[in-house]
Amino acid sequence: MKVGLRASKKRLVREQLASAAMKLFSARGFEAVTVDEIVAEVNVSRRSFFRYFPTKEAVFFARRADQIEQLEALLKAPLPGEQPFETVRRSLLVLADDHVARREQILIEHQVIAGAPALAGRELELDRAAVLAIASALSRGSRAAAAVHRGKLAAGALIGVLRVVLEDWVATGAKSNLRKSGASALQLLQPLAG
Repeated sequence: MKVGLRASKKRLVREQLASAAMKLFSARGFEAVTVDEIVAEVNVSRRSFFRYFPTKEAVFFARRADQIEQLEALLKAPLPGEQPFETVRRSLLVLADDHVARREQILIEHQVIAGAPALAGRELELDRAAVLAIASALSRGSRAAAAVHRGKLAAGALIGVLRVVLEDWVATGAKSNLRKSGASALQLLQPLAG
């Protein structure tokens, strides 16, 4: 019981730090906000901040990091008889639904990123993690070098195309149908995945 309560409290503090940081980043830009200002909003110490996040960039990308974990979990749990590409499609559409549910947060993130080139490196790392997770799912059950390579190529193409879909969605103020656009893009790339 204590462990559950402790984990719940840690999750709450982590969420509060991420929420406070996004509020400040949205108002003043990423570069203008300090860790001291973030912790003051939540009334915790700098030391506490660094227990949850190694850097200011990490707190900005907390939702994205959680999303990668969710993607990995979905990809590792195919439905009975589901082909690898179908697992990828289903998993990515779950994430699209999550984006729609968090549309205001996504719009703020894109606004902050546009004004902070320093975030580009971490964003690429997260994209790479998604590529690796998808590539692994696409080559599920095969150790053949050609299949693994094809999985990586297809995963890279998927992430690139989905980034364009997401950017187009953000450009509409997150008002267009993200799920439909994502599903259409996935259908175009299915032959590449094999």
